[in-house]
Amino acid sequence: MPLWATRLPGTLPFPVTRLRLPTNIEQTGTNKDRLLRCAPDVLAGSRGGGRRAVIAGLFRGRCQDAKVSIHHSLKFIREYVSHPTTVGAVAPSSPALARALCEPFRRYRRPARVLEVGAGTGAVTRYLGRILGPEDELDICEVQPRFADVLRREVLGKPDFERAVASGRVRLLIKPVQDIGVENHYDFIISGLPFTVFDLEDVRDVFASFRKYLKRNGVLSYFEYVAMRRTSRTLALGKSRRRVRSVSRFLSEHIKDHQFAKHTVLRNFPPAHARHMQFRDIPEPATTPHR
Repeated sequence: MPLWATRLPGTLPFPVTRLRLPTNIEQTGTNKDRLLRCAPDVLAGSRGGGRRAVIAGLFRGRCQDAKVSIHHSLKFIREYVSHPTTVGAVAPSSPALARALCEPFRRYRRPARVLEVGAGTGAVTRYLGRILGPEDELDICEVQPRFADVLRREVLGKPDFERAVASGRVRLLIKPVQDIGVENHYDFIISGLPFTVFDLEDVRDVFASFRKYLKRNGVLSYFEYVAMRRTSRTLALGKSRRRVRSVSRFLSEHIKDHQFAKHTVLRNFPPAHARHMQFRDIPEPATTPHR
């Protein structure tokens, strides 16, 4: 088992509000981005009004963060109302959940190929853009056209992605994950698919695709809401209950056989488990990839 797989670090249960900067700002994720976005207001405050003005500058920056978050949440909710059986969530993933899902990739020290599946409005994609290395490759698979349009306009056009998109290292794939059609290709697959709203046959097909696409010792990361499967098994009726129970059994078997780490993220709505798996029975490819 690789070193980064032994333990995933926790996340802070509250936002950092002190003015003292962290000693290693490159590893602070969301707080780094907040500080960078707030920088003009903070500098203006520090010149003209001392500590109170600096705090006011930080507050203005956080308000801007909140506007962006609300903007994307409204888009997500609108799409959920239109397609509840394929979206499967009422809000985009939080920064804390995005970090937890990407932790194995973030700790990987070699060039990697990454596949993100079910990107939505890009909550996880944005974090991937910040940690993507100069030799890494990222494919983003999103089947919903409206979400794909948001990703193209509001995520992939930003500075974190411009060069990688222009060079072909980052691609947007508007198709079902089963249609990607590669083999032993990806080092990491990060999934936001709502497995609990799928039929068992579809879940089997998706996991079969994941197995096919991953390299040997590759990592699958996905999330599920805390107690969601248990609640769904209890409240669902008739065919829906049988469907949920069959999907839950399938997922539980895979968790038992393949999960090497789990990270519970309370700073998400609803709270969620980030699960990390390795399919150790994946055979070696016939030919060695260029990486």
